[in-house]
Amino acid sequence: MGFFDNMRKPEGKLGNFQLKSMNKGHTPVSLWGLKHLNIKPDDIILDVGCGGGININRMAKKAKMVYGIDYSIESVNLSREVNRQEIYDGKVKVIEGNVASLPFEDNTFDIVTAFETVYFWPDIEKCFGEVKRVLKPGGIFLIGMESSGSDNLIMKVFEKLIDMTVYNAEEITEFLQNNDYSQITVYLRDGKNKKEIIKEIDGETKTVVDDYDHSSFLDKFVQWMAIVATK
Repeated sequence: MGFFDNMRKPEGKLGNFQLKSMNKGHTPVSLWGLKHLNIKPDDIILDVGCGGGININRMAKKAKMVYGIDYSIESVNLSREVNRQEIYDGKVKVIEGNVASLPFEDNTFDIVTAFETVYFWPDIEKCFGEVKRVLKPGGIFLIGMESSGSDNLIMKVFEKLIDMTVYNAEEITEFLQNNDYSQITVYLRDGKNKKEIIKEIDGETKTVVDDYDHSSFLDKFVQWMAIVATK
């Protein structure tokens, strides 16, 4: 398997290396995305496409329990390694599985997160329905993406190199609405101009000052997106 194929489903030593790099490289956008979640001490969370497991670790510091799932066994193994103490403490569980058929009962989770992963989901609209199934009534679905649409030159290059699809806010919103999610809010970070645009679907749009200081120079050229929806 080649370098770029491994970014979709990490395998072997190369996959392990890439996952560790992603844990570091995706940290800025992930921390920014987590700003839009209010995690409570009794929350049970599922991180879909958990990758190298670093976001599980972050959320486990606040939540009652965090589950991670990934279809890459390399991702599962590294996530377990990164969260070894949390697993021992009974706060984290990581399993191999697919978002198209989540191995959980209906109405299980208070929050489901998906960081830098929906690009690879098969039949994404159906997968959003599967996420909704496992959310409790009133549960929150957070999607974090390093791009706000396929018109971005950098992401267009990645689309050519990797088997992935980059979605814009309108497309993601439509998939969510078709699954009857409510209270959908889109957050767009314009790092270059130091502002954040907040769009409430069927509501108001406002712009606030972006004081986030964990991004790199290159991050200023990509508009980050986080979308929060309620079951």
